[in-house]
Amino acid sequence: MGKTVRLGELEAELQNEEYPLDRETVVEAYGDYDLDLAGGEESVEDALGRVDDDRFESHTDLVETIKDGVGGEAVGRRDYTDRGASAGEGNQESF
Repeated sequence: MGKTVRLGELEAELQNEEYPLDRETVVEAYGDYDLDLAGGEESVEDALGRVDDDRFESHTDLVETIKDGVGGEAVGRRDYTDRGASAGEGNQESF
């Protein structure tokens, strides 16, 4: 079992890396980290397993790829909004 971290904590750790990085290097160093997500936990290795990228040119590139890999698991309730109407409902303007 790896270290459990929030996505923001992982992002901070990844800033200390020297880019570009390949998938193998990331998985070796961070693959067993468990991301503490709204929908449960998931390893960085599993998240990267859902995307095709094998090389990460920058910190932003790697973080966005991890976010793509976890997808909807990283968010809380789907289609939730605190603005009164369901997300995507109607064509209302915000003032």
